[in-house]
Amino acid sequence: MAKKEIKVKIAPNSKESEMLVLGCMLTSINGLNIGADNLDDSDFYYTEHQHIFRSVKFLYKSDKPADIHIVSEELKKLSILDEIGGIAYLTTLAQYAGTSAYIEEYIKLVKEKSILRRMIQAAESIEKSALEEAQDVATLLDEAQGKLFQISQNASFGSMISLKDLLAGVKAENGLPYLKELQERQQKFLEKGPDATKITGIPTHFHDLDKLINGFSPSNLMILAARPAMGKTALAMGLAENICFKNNLPVGVFSLEMSAMQLLHRMICSQAEVSSEKILTGALSGIEYQKIVYSVNQMQKHQMIIDDQPGLKITDLRSRARRMKEAHNIAFLVIDYLQLISGSGTMRSLESRQIEVSEISRLLKTLARELDIPVLCLSQLSRKVEERQGHRPMMSDLRESGCLAADTLIKDAESGEIYPIKELAERSAQTTILVEGVNKQLKLGKHRLLKAFYSGKKIVFELKIKIGKTIKASANHPFLKLEGWTRLDRLNTGDRIAIPRKTSMKNPSFKLEDEEPIFLPHFLDDGCILPSHPTHLYPDIYWDEIVSIQEIGLEDVYDATIENVHNFVANDIIVHNSLEQDSDLVMFLLRREYYDPYDKPGLAELIIAKNRHGAIGNIDLVFRKEFAHFKNFTPSKGNKETFDNSDAFNNLGSNE
Repeated sequence: MAKKEIKVKIAPNSKESEMLVLGCMLTSINGLNIGADNLDDSDFYYTEHQHIFRSVKFLYKSDKPADIHIVSEELKKLSILDEIGGIAYLTTLAQYAGTSAYIEEYIKLVKEKSILRRMIQAAESIEKSALEEAQDVATLLDEAQGKLFQISQNASFGSMISLKDLLAGVKAENGLPYLKELQERQQKFLEKGPDATKITGIPTHFHDLDKLINGFSPSNLMILAARPAMGKTALAMGLAENICFKNNLPVGVFSLEMSAMQLLHRMICSQAEVSSEKILTGALSGIEYQKIVYSVNQMQKHQMIIDDQPGLKITDLRSRARRMKEAHNIAFLVIDYLQLISGSGTMRSLESRQIEVSEISRLLKTLARELDIPVLCLSQLSRKVEERQGHRPMMSDLRESGCLAADTLIKDAESGEIYPIKELAERSAQTTILVEGVNKQLKLGKHRLLKAFYSGKKIVFELKIKIGKTIKASANHPFLKLEGWTRLDRLNTGDRIAIPRKTSMKNPSFKLEDEEPIFLPHFLDDGCILPSHPTHLYPDIYWDEIVSIQEIGLEDVYDATIENVHNFVANDIIVHNSLEQDSDLVMFLLRREYYDPYDKPGLAELIIAKNRHGAIGNIDLVFRKEFAHFKNFTPSKGNKETFDNSDAFNNLGSNE
């Protein structure tokens, strides 16, 4: 009986297509441009092709020619010319390109095979994780959806398009003939006025806000925070309504507190400018009924998606947001509100809610970047606002946000230079530097400090550890205990916190006690290596004892944004990022009349307290309580406060 032949399956690939693409890039400037713009090295299956493409693309990005000779010299510098088959193989590729002028079609084939391989890799990874039967299935599902979503987002192919088809609208993205699209664009410009051309992000139609922040930018995470009853939900929905109804953009809303019907009721009150009580009781005049009919008809022309499922985990919210993006292509997302979102469930039981919120904010920022849309998340402010004279919100009132004193030292992990955090924050250009931080496995490594920034004034405390190191931080700044990240005001003397085993300390002042392990420290030129902890041995971490925590007083405080790991080494102690780390924009809402009916009645103040990419400042708005509705505020030429109160019926659907 003959043996059955076993067929070995290999990952999808097309060697001929890869050779044709590389050959065209080596022999044609047009081929080089198209290939470099549409592919990356991971799209190639064969290692030699990955090496060649990387060198070709490097030369392309350096504005250098990429012919056979120059590419071979580049590969020779990297000592991999022989590995790819030498200059003879490059010559073969160049000759191979002569058989086809259709590089776009071959790029499409290479890309398709690459996507199939990524799908297989993702499926294998998902299968492996599922077979391990992780306790937190929601997190596993979120990660699986994220992998597949990323593949789908990258699955775009270039193709040859006729100019005639583009002008006729047959192959246009919006399906409109070019001249018709131009007419619509011109009409929108005339409606908005010339000032709108200055807005680079999505216009909110709150004019002073748009002028200050340039509209809402893609990938930005924005926090709108206030005490209860200030109207933050009304303002957030006003922003959503403007973006949806005036810009004609699909908008997504996660409402963890109010039902979809409650939000609809609010929107109809706002758009029709009819009081909530009249709509609920049905006590409407003829003109009020007509206003509602008109507003409902206008609202039906637009796309707003509301998810009112309460008690969502951050992992569930992210997966639902991805579905919103896939199904409805949302351009803006509102989340109401942060404190009602649960963490992923993977945090250790002894870790505080502060760390859970920090995890949520990081994942929301990642979501904004993944979907490439602005995300607005509402948040409650702490009760300290109520105790302060004037009740003006500050960054320190943002719950779960911690900061460090100005003289906190951070070391450049490459140059060895040590900088006060204030100096890093006050640089004219916020160029990245590498600093030390720990990953989930508590391995110390180099990570990018993206930006340091001023965070206002806060009461700071000085924490001192046994080896003599001190650090000044706000009460809610997290430090790493053996049990997990813990706020400073929940630490006690005798607790142990994480520091790098290799410190930059020149003369350690600590003394080993009898209960400490008997290991001699090994002193180095730039410091020392600390001994192992008796109960937990981590190669990079030493758990040192807190000897004192003392209140210092009110000081200027600062923080820094660290990529990926969200923690860094400061004063030789490992500290965590805080909530405002991940947000690009922080806004506070204040209505003084809530505390005193005679203090600026009908007005609200929107405070832009942090703007990572632009200006900060204060904006006045009009608040019409009976409609749960914010409008633009316009000071008159005579310095008298006037409201932008155009006739509601003649301007239905407008918040201006």
